[in-house]
Amino acid sequence: MSAASSGRSGAGRGARPDPVALLTAAVGTAGDAAGLPAALEASVRHLDAAGREAALVAALRAVLPDTERELVARGLGPADAAASVADVDRKADRYGLDGTGLGWLCQVATGRVVAVGRLQFERHAQLPDGTPAWGVHVPEVGPLDPDACDRSFAAAPAVLRTLDPGTTVAVWVCSSWLLDPGVADALGPASNTARFAARFRPLPDRSHEDAGHDAAVGDESVAKFVFGTDLAAARRAEPVGRLQRAVHERWAAGGHWTEPTGWAPVAGP
Repeated sequence: MSAASSGRSGAGRGARPDPVALLTAAVGTAGDAAGLPAALEASVRHLDAAGREAALVAALRAVLPDTERELVARGLGPADAAASVADVDRKADRYGLDGTGLGWLCQVATGRVVAVGRLQFERHAQLPDGTPAWGVHVPEVGPLDPDACDRSFAAAPAVLRTLDPGTTVAVWVCSSWLLDPGVADALGPASNTARFAARFRPLPDRSHEDAGHDAAVGDESVAKFVFGTDLAAARRAEPVGRLQRAVHERWAAGGHWTEPTGWAPVAGP
């Protein structure tokens, strides 16, 4: 049964919306879908915690064939369309729903984040001041080869403009633990990670102005992506390699890791 037909069959269940129908309706629509995660959560609120996660992950997976077809129809190459939706299974299998975040999975499952070669691009991002931007993300699919990144950055503007005709985006934006200067210091300026971070110009850190800022956000990202576990377990782990040792050294000194935001101009016409 297709995602669309599943959504239609759920329409007659009364006031409770069907999560597949909610996702299907968001595929191919313009702009972000800020209210979608909350609507999905509401649609499975009657279930216990395990049932909610299972239902939401199943719904996300059910809509992927529709999203892949929609992306190809809008001009994304078949290989990149398949790679785009593959991030749902990859993240859900590796980190689960809570570890990944429902918002991210909704972005991917509805085609708002697409793969172009080595990198992922968020179609409707913005700088902190509201300037429209294309977000840059690094999927966990192997080495961060600089030449592969060059090809992604070169090809992505035409692809993204095809997906969203009339767009006037002129900057890339990336918020990631990879941009913390300590990562490049630990791995060296010639490392793939340092060369990726060097593509971006840092934006001012205004986290101290945000009363809701959590100083552990960067630490949690480093724990997740460097150690493959949660923060508490990462702090207890025996570090292996230069980067893990650098992470532990900063923690031992009472410091935190960060998720800086950087920007770069989009090259070309």
